[in-house]
Amino acid sequence: MSELPNIPQGDIPHLPFSLDATFGALELGVLFSVFLFGVLTVQVYLYFVRYPKDPRGFKWMVAMVWILDLGHTIAICHCIYTITVTKYGQPTIITLPPKSLDISIFLSGFIGPLEQGWFTYRLYRFTKTLPLPIFCAILSLLRLGGSTGLFAISLAGPTIQSYLIREKWLIEAVIIVGASVDVILAVALCYHLSFWRKAGFRRTSRLVNQLMTWTIETGAITCIGAVTLLLTFLKMKNNLVYGGVFFLMAQFFSNSLLFSLNSRTRFARICAESLIIPGSTAQSISQLASSRPIPFFELSPLSPEPPELPKWQPAHGALVPLPNTGLSGPVSPVSPLCPDVANGASVQP
Repeated sequence: MSELPNIPQGDIPHLPFSLDATFGALELGVLFSVFLFGVLTVQVYLYFVRYPKDPRGFKWMVAMVWILDLGHTIAICHCIYTITVTKYGQPTIITLPPKSLDISIFLSGFIGPLEQGWFTYRLYRFTKTLPLPIFCAILSLLRLGGSTGLFAISLAGPTIQSYLIREKWLIEAVIIVGASVDVILAVALCYHLSFWRKAGFRRTSRLVNQLMTWTIETGAITCIGAVTLLLTFLKMKNNLVYGGVFFLMAQFFSNSLLFSLNSRTRFARICAESLIIPGSTAQSISQLASSRPIPFFELSPLSPEPPELPKWQPAHGALVPLPNTGLSGPVSPVSPLCPDVANGASVQP
């Protein structure tokens, strides 16, 4: 086995910046990003296995997110390989990065709005009101426009220093708008869920609490990432730590979206456990499913549009009408937050 040649100390280039805070930060960002892309791939596989009857629009959205994320992962891997291998020993690469970095900016600009568009749609399906979802959609489109503008400007080939100085306001605006949309969506969903907790029963209140926790968790992933990106960009301009965080943002958005879609099975099970039906009027879940409660999580071709909210008195044993079946009886209220439950399952009194 041949030995590695000894490189004279004088031949090792002296770099006027810290490798740990520049190339090291980028490498860590790429490594974690590749790992999260693997997690995303598993989630995409589970989605198509678990929800074969989902609308085609949902399937196309998931496929598009995966393709965009694949392109983003390839772009950042090419970027770090060019910097650390192909252009090794050339300090100027830190000021004129490869074009693959520009491509990653472009692809990431589409992944975020797709995730925010899904949560905006979910907010509309739950509240059945337009003003707030439209406002969130406008902010998300502004973020997309800003990201596209940054990509177009980067194609002109400016140095990193001039790019960050001249386009500082646009970069900060894109980051702030993205974080704002995530916060607004999470707060709005929790605000409306709180109404059901106030008017519900003990078991439905437990369900709402879990839904609120889940909503905060999914929104917190992208929100914390956006805030971290903003802080590192503002306070650490002399290194590339913010670049490593930026590499992760696309995976945060895509994994948050797929986690939301794949969690519907778990919450369907929680919802089924929250149904209490006295033995004298016990129905099978297949009969109750025909009442079509609002499919907050379980969105399927069988329920393209949610029905009107059922009305009930906040007391155990209240009469609850079952639309589409003509049945009514002293059953405890079925939460409109519950997703559909698989036909044939039964509820124990």
